[in-house]
Amino acid sequence: MIQTGQNLAPDSTPEQYWKALKSDDGEALSVLYSLYANPLYNYGSKFSSDEEVVKECIQSLFVTLWDRRNSLGTPVNVKNYLFKALRVSIFKHKKLFEMQQRLKEGENYSFLATLSIEDELIIGEDTSALQLRLQAGLEQLSPRQKEAVFLRFYEGMSYAEVAEVMDISVKGTYKVMARAIDALRENLDKGDFSVLFVLFSYKLFN
Repeated sequence: MIQTGQNLAPDSTPEQYWKALKSDDGEALSVLYSLYANPLYNYGSKFSSDEEVVKECIQSLFVTLWDRRNSLGTPVNVKNYLFKALRVSIFKHKKLFEMQQRLKEGENYSFLATLSIEDELIIGEDTSALQLRLQAGLEQLSPRQKEAVFLRFYEGMSYAEVAEVMDISVKGTYKVMARAIDALRENLDKGDFSVLFVLFSYKLFN
């Protein structure tokens, strides 16, 4: 029997809504969807430019959560759980799931990372020209490096959380990030490299 609105306060945590979902609360599923649909789409769209595929995977993910609600575990972090589940779903859809365990840095899977520079952050610069230079630097990174940078800076995840989502070790995450930073330092001049990390910090802390 579907229950709704199990006296959860408006400021309930995602983990509390998850617990309510496990107890057949349909409203809790709706709240979780409203909280995470857009961030999930933003992440999923980096793997596929086909927006319908991404939307289908997100919808399928939440349908599966409802269907399996009574047997779900209790994740420490709901957002990380959903990001990882969507990643696996998209890899399956793209027939890359069997390759996932063999993926090494630079192997074939796509991750589309696009910079968006807010004009007020950059003073005395041709923003369009700067964005082109920074984007060109990012494009030199491997898909795995771009994904780690996105999760770390744009989603504000810790190294441990990035490792969980990408299904690699924390040590492996540090290695991927270190190589990404080295590559950016090599491919950008000193000024542009500094600006890029100002932008990353702004995304991380705002």
